[in-house]
Amino acid sequence: MILVTGATGTIGSELVPLLARRHAVRAMTRRPSFLGAVYGDLDRPETLPAALDGVTSVFVLVPGYGPDGPVQERALVAAARAAGVRHLVKLSTSGVTFGATDAISTGHRAGEDVIRESGIPWTILRPGTFMTYLEQYAHGIAHDRTMTVTETDPASAMVHPLDVAAVAATVLTRPGHTGQEYTITGPSALSPAQQADTVASAIGTPVRLVVRTVAQTRAAFEARGWGGPRLEALLELKRQSGAWDHTVFDTVPRVTGRPALTLSDWVEDHVDLFTGA
Repeated sequence: MILVTGATGTIGSELVPLLARRHAVRAMTRRPSFLGAVYGDLDRPETLPAALDGVTSVFVLVPGYGPDGPVQERALVAAARAAGVRHLVKLSTSGVTFGATDAISTGHRAGEDVIRESGIPWTILRPGTFMTYLEQYAHGIAHDRTMTVTETDPASAMVHPLDVAAVAATVLTRPGHTGQEYTITGPSALSPAQQADTVASAIGTPVRLVVRTVAQTRAAFEARGWGGPRLEALLELKRQSGAWDHTVFDTVPRVTGRPALTLSDWVEDHVDLFTGA
């Protein structure tokens, strides 16, 4: 039995059906109404033993890190040891590969350490920027064909969430991946202008690129009530990632045996976001 934490999120929602085709899988969520899922809360360790009963492998996805560090990973590791789990697959971030010091990468680095020190065989997955990052531009593109980016947004080898899930499914179900750290990217690096052109091609009309300063971005998010530490962590990650986010890794074809999906693939599947249909 494979337990998927974060089962309703961007990766978990792709991973659960992939695994279910051939393997016994259990989706864990804090929303018990989610069809077919079991209740489990990483902030409530007493809920974990029931979710882990009979489980041999766990996909470890935590929603974030506070000032106390990887508390959720520690709780999960303790419960996994008690349940006799034999493999942990931790979803991290590519910033760890490149030594990033932003709060997001630092939190994941500490989480990775907890998994490595668990005494349970492990695999670490470090995806780069998800293609779903473009969802934040959907409203502007749908309403006035404008894509507004920040000056620090780098060229990015964005990765399709389905590819991250495919790599996760492979390492969870096939031997030879324990003790490995896999950085996961898309097949090519695209600048913000190229990303806009990709969307324009899919919707059949030009998309104008607008570049704003970090201060302007901060003000825009704060006006919507989205400011604070999480925004600052994201802005710092974007600033630092300019040094590496363009780097392409062959992990998807090497691990899954098929080519990585392109940004065009993702946009075509989500074109309604950008047309307002």
